[in-house]
Amino acid sequence: MTAVAVIVRDALRHLKVQDPRQPVKAEDARDAIHALNMMMRRWEADGLALGWSDVATMDDELPAPPEAEEAIGFNLAIKLRPGFGVTLDADVIANAQSGLSSLTADVLSNQFVRTSYPDLPAGESQVCGDWREGYTR
Repeated sequence: MTAVAVIVRDALRHLKVQDPRQPVKAEDARDAIHALNMMMRRWEADGLALGWSDVATMDDELPAPPEAEEAIGFNLAIKLRPGFGVTLDADVIANAQSGLSSLTADVLSNQFVRTSYPDLPAGESQVCGDWREGYTR
């Protein structure tokens, strides 16, 4: 599993505010974890069920499937951007949108929803003889 620190560092690198060789500042880590939890709770509430549970430290494991990590990193960069006052590159925005769309499609394609219409009248079947009736001469 991936540590929260990796996702936070990726998001800050997308913003070009983090040197990958340097540790993330404690204040930036705290703000990023808060934004990450809020973003993921919103995704869960919107029906993007990834199994999220809040994280508290940078050492926590990311409670999301590996295929969601890239989308989470890019979207977290977008959430953190106002706090750093930087301009996002177009590719960061495109990757965030593409990643979220792919995750949404994955979740929707794996859900089976049975639809019923209890307010519609039930049909009556026709009682016929053999199924071949009308097809043979």
